[in-house]
Amino acid sequence: MNIFVKNKKYSLQEIIKICNEHRLVTVDCLKDENMISVEEPYADCLFEFHKVGENIFKLTWAENN
Repeated sequence: MNIFVKNKKYSLQEIIKICNEHRLVTVDCLKDENMISVEEPYADCLFEFHKVGENIFKLTWAENN
């Protein structure tokens, strides 16, 4: 699934919008791990985004990498 680009910076709103369009869910791990993961409902993680600035996230891991 290639819906996110590795070197692009995303806002949280962009990530949520793309997830809604593709029926994916976000898991907020910001307090513990400073990241957000994207999953299919009731499945494993597909993407991980790490916070790189105020409301700015960068894709750091994808299932197919």
